[in-house]
Amino acid sequence: MALLGFESAPKSRLNNILPRISCSGATAFRDAVVKGNQLMLQLFALFCKKGAHDKFKFVHVVLTDGEDNKSQISLQDFLKYQVHLKNELPEDILQTFYIGVNVESNQTVQQEMRAILQCSGKSAQYFPIHSNGINEIFQKIQMQIGLRVQQKGIVIESNQKQIAFMQKQLQPVLQMKVNNYIVLFTLDISGSMEGNWGKVCNAVSGFLGNLGSNDLVSGIVFNDKVEVVTQSNAEPQKSVQSQQCYNQNQYQVSNRRDEECQIF
Repeated sequence: MALLGFESAPKSRLNNILPRISCSGATAFRDAVVKGNQLMLQLFALFCKKGAHDKFKFVHVVLTDGEDNKSQISLQDFLKYQVHLKNELPEDILQTFYIGVNVESNQTVQQEMRAILQCSGKSAQYFPIHSNGINEIFQKIQMQIGLRVQQKGIVIESNQKQIAFMQKQLQPVLQMKVNNYIVLFTLDISGSMEGNWGKVCNAVSGFLGNLGSNDLVSGIVFNDKVEVVTQSNAEPQKSVQSQQCYNQNQYQVSNRRDEECQIF
């Protein structure tokens, strides 16, 4: 698991790694998502061999603030891959949450996300948000995967004024089949993310703090390149296609599904 970049949530280095990252460059969104998907497919195959594949829920959190302008994987090939992924890791195993920051007016992003959701079915959701809502959307995702928010009220009296503080505490919901989470964060570090990167780091830190000792996490960052930052020997990765991690012949998609996933 360590070779794939997954580590125990309480021992994750993401809280130390992410704040030290500088945002720059372009956006290879599709390359990064496929790289993350393939890591999860590899981990799932490992769990299948050990007979533990029904003990985990895979969660992929993808955040970006602009349209893809650097990926070597085309949009149409990416859409075909999403059909393949849905067949390999259906919604009861993997849930993908796409977060678009300040992209509400970007018609290209909105159109592409509609096509991605169409090919992904119920396995994916998309949240277009303002940058001020980054922490809130991370909390919403936690609740959707089985974490709930409890509020505790604390009142302090001072100078005849009452100051109320609401302390939020996230706790796991009792689960029947899924015992543990595997969470992969795939995060945009292109130049336009610079002003919001601190918010992203804080949101990830809060998410990590509410995972259990048996949960696993991993982190990918992307701009012009794709990097798995939680791998012990992490170095900037070349694009997914140039590493031959993506191959059209690795899977087959019917003509009917291919037509359904056309964006134009």
